[in-house]
Amino acid sequence: MESSHPRHDRFTATVAQIDRLNAETVAVRLACPDITHYRAGQYLKVYIDEKTARCYSLASAPGIDAHLQLHVRRGTVGSASRWFHEVLEAGDAIQISGPQGYCGYHADRPDQPLLMVATGSGLAPYYGIARAALQHGHRAPIRLYHGVRHSADLYLSEQLRALARLHPNFHYMPCISGGEKLEGCFAGRSLNAAIRETPLSQAWRVYLSGHPAMVEDGWKLALRAGVPPEAVLSDQLPNAAATLAVLAA
Repeated sequence: MESSHPRHDRFTATVAQIDRLNAETVAVRLACPDITHYRAGQYLKVYIDEKTARCYSLASAPGIDAHLQLHVRRGTVGSASRWFHEVLEAGDAIQISGPQGYCGYHADRPDQPLLMVATGSGLAPYYGIARAALQHGHRAPIRLYHGVRHSADLYLSEQLRALARLHPNFHYMPCISGGEKLEGCFAGRSLNAAIRETPLSQAWRVYLSGHPAMVEDGWKLALRAGVPPEAVLSDQLPNAAATLAVLAA
């Protein structure tokens, strides 16, 4: 028997639009009047059915985008992400959680330099954070490195290059690790480019998202460069005991 009491951990959202970003990634725009406040870089749970929920980072920025926006890369057969690509349509109503996570943009620290390193659709939260930071007049350097295997996997490159042209403190570097050499792109891993070009110190805030191995490597490198553990942000980071082990090494 269904309860007559409404659930407070779920909200109904309507799919406003689905756009293809590249051959394997879509942007899903959601209208949800009940969610009025969130921080760029947070994530939502999407309830695909009563037994299946998945977390997706918000690519939207409050005050800039009219809708909540998710970037979803197509997974292997049977993965939940296929639902977004093969079943979901504009106009559908879905269930989502409220915004969650602590890896968002902090507008009260405009003089803290930011380094964001992402692979694949891990770009999503940093597309929101970069735009939110620039909208708030962030004064310190903002550096974004996006890594993919092949150039066809890049997306939102033109939009990010346009932001870099408009804002001298914003640096965007697409990185291709599969051997291609493309003008304006780093040939190699995004983390390698970021570490080589960024003078990390205790002053920086570092965001990491995407492939788990990259996140772990980036976390270790940031800690060893003197970035405080609380300033290395990712919803995928190891536990506190592992952090202490790296600092003691």
